[in-house]
Amino acid sequence: MKSSFKLFRVAGIDIGVHYTWIFIFAFISWSLAMGFFPTAYPGWDTLTYWITGVIAALMLFVSVLLHELAHSLVAKRRGIPVNSITLFFFGGVSNLEEEPKKPMAEFTMAIVGPGMSLVLALIFWLFSLIPANETSPLAAMLNYLALINLILAVFNLLPGFPLDGGRVLRSIIWGATGDLVKATNIAGRIGQILGWALIGLGIYFIFFISIISGLWTVFIGWFLSGAASASRREVAVRQSLSGVKVRDFVDLNTATIGPETTVAEMVANIFRRHHGRAVPVCRDGMLAGIVTITDVRGIPQERWATTPVSEIMTRQPLYTAAPEDDLNTVLKLLAQHDINQVPIQQQGRCVGLLSRADIIRHLQFREELGMSHR
Repeated sequence: MKSSFKLFRVAGIDIGVHYTWIFIFAFISWSLAMGFFPTAYPGWDTLTYWITGVIAALMLFVSVLLHELAHSLVAKRRGIPVNSITLFFFGGVSNLEEEPKKPMAEFTMAIVGPGMSLVLALIFWLFSLIPANETSPLAAMLNYLALINLILAVFNLLPGFPLDGGRVLRSIIWGATGDLVKATNIAGRIGQILGWALIGLGIYFIFFISIISGLWTVFIGWFLSGAASASRREVAVRQSLSGVKVRDFVDLNTATIGPETTVAEMVANIFRRHHGRAVPVCRDGMLAGIVTITDVRGIPQERWATTPVSEIMTRQPLYTAAPEDDLNTVLKLLAQHDINQVPIQQQGRCVGLLSRADIIRHLQFREELGMSHR
């Protein structure tokens, strides 16, 4: 996920925090210190409320992290690589390199998250029984963590995609029908309906109960509805690209340049003449690097005529595809590595270039023609 920074690594999985997490952490700490704990446990001093609120907020995100770790570890056991876990505004997300290929794998991965939250709720509740004073800050914090983990488990079990319950529902429909697209559409539509319902509930809260609770509910509903809609589109795109070979789609005689080509020559002969935004750099037919418009921007124009592209090209890492790969393979490379184009290699030789814009044009072409199949 963009705009995130790495904290540490667990079981080979990078744990990171998105910048939005800082805002929600501050908001939850404030709401606990100034609202929840003073209302439920009056009589503490201000510093105690704040210390308890900050620690409780931090432990909440530890709980979210454990929830996501459960998903990720099961995914790895199922042979699905996991790049990282990112904590952000609405909780956390496990960044999988690929989706489960079988319904049972998705079912297991999905159900273990709420299961972890339920286990944490039980653990925190049992520990809350230890302090002799039920109104002490420690007991109050443990009670809150037990309650919030129970809420997280129940909420995530709602049968709307992409919530865990929605993934469970999708896996069941997928297993019964053998149709992933149909299963995603049904679970995604339910997710959208749940999102709209939460938005309506939030509006009611704003006017009749609490503005803060209402706004928070509206935001969650908006996020759920948007994520469900995006998931449906993503699966439709993957289905549309499935089986479309790179060799049938891209020009395998794409213009290339040598490392000694100057930036001025490249701009004149490639970018202006062919309206390209990137070009492979090859030496004796073998891929040596890639140059994009972004690379050129870092060089003053007066130096273009004397600067060879070897000075500005990207050398490593280079992510490539083969003519026999399908477009889904390329799309996954683009998404995983946040790049805009992939060089095409055949038997080690550079034969073409495929960009994100090329795939978008392909999808637009299909849509304009009303093509439901390849």
